[in-house]
Amino acid sequence: MAFIRIKHNDFEQKYSAFEGDTFDTNEWEGNSANRVDEQSWIERYKYEANLLNKYIEKYDCNTILEVGSGPGTLSKYVFEQTNRDLTYHMLDKKFAKEEHKKRNYPGKLFINDLNEGIDSKPLLDDGYDLIVCNDVLEHLANPTKVVQQLYHLNTGKSKMFISIPNWRMAHQMTYRGLWDYDNFLYFMAIHGYEGLSVEGSPLQTPHYPKLDSEELLDDTLLQSWNWYFTFDKDSSFCRRK
Repeated sequence: MAFIRIKHNDFEQKYSAFEGDTFDTNEWEGNSANRVDEQSWIERYKYEANLLNKYIEKYDCNTILEVGSGPGTLSKYVFEQTNRDLTYHMLDKKFAKEEHKKRNYPGKLFINDLNEGIDSKPLLDDGYDLIVCNDVLEHLANPTKVVQQLYHLNTGKSKMFISIPNWRMAHQMTYRGLWDYDNFLYFMAIHGYEGLSVEGSPLQTPHYPKLDSEELLDDTLLQSWNWYFTFDKDSSFCRRK
């Protein structure tokens, strides 16, 4: 068996690796948070808040946990679009909390490095009606651990709202391929979740043909920048466990 030595700098250039990402404990420090004030980000947050509020009403959700929230910009637009008295909790790193306080965003943000898993001590004992993972799972070192922990933070009627990026938009991901459309649905199924719906983004990617791991992907979603999923607990999975 031969061993091939790969030059580190060649690999980094080809795969855009090692550029910080959520392994960086200083994420959201200083001016990096200013990106949420760009018009393109504002429009995207408003679109996502509209999706969330639709599901909040549809499933009568009053308690929400957003995982990997950043400073909490999405919560700002969720509250602007609803008349509900929501309990809205968030998890992210220390600089995100500082920015959340500085901007006086609504909700309560707890410091939690998600690469270490979820610290449930400050969270609601009864769980949450809606759990939000908006473009965060693909950045984590151990998404399996986090999704397993979130399963037990769901109330009986709870739903999961998860967005993942379409690989065609060249997003940085810790484990490439895991988040291909079919692979992601399988990932959620083996952790006890049943897909309810999927919606696309108004933002579009370049066109690339379907992969073998995208047979279930509807053609209308092929170039969607993100895929926005809702999931329910699989009751048969609960019985098996």
